[in-house]
Amino acid sequence: MKTFNDLRGELAQKNPELFIAMEIVGKIMAARDRQGISQRKLSEMSGVPQKTISRIENGIDVPKISTLIKLTTALGLEFSVVEKETADEQSATLNY
Repeated sequence: MKTFNDLRGELAQKNPELFIAMEIVGKIMAARDRQGISQRKLSEMSGVPQKTISRIENGIDVPKISTLIKLTTALGLEFSVVEKETADEQSATLNY
């Protein structure tokens, strides 16, 4: 039986764009929940229609980058791209 992490890894390999979008949407949903903000309130804060937020959170639509930036900014999150660490860098980090 495959684990959740196995499925995540397969999705990352098969459809990296969808995988990345799902990871970001998951963080947006967690932040919204943590802050006690409804979809309607996030819509007001971000200018993104509530229906769009619902469709994104339910996996019906894959959001545009501009939409993700509006949502993350409204929630006080930073939207950024970071360079992946190589295996050598990861092991060096673990040795400190």
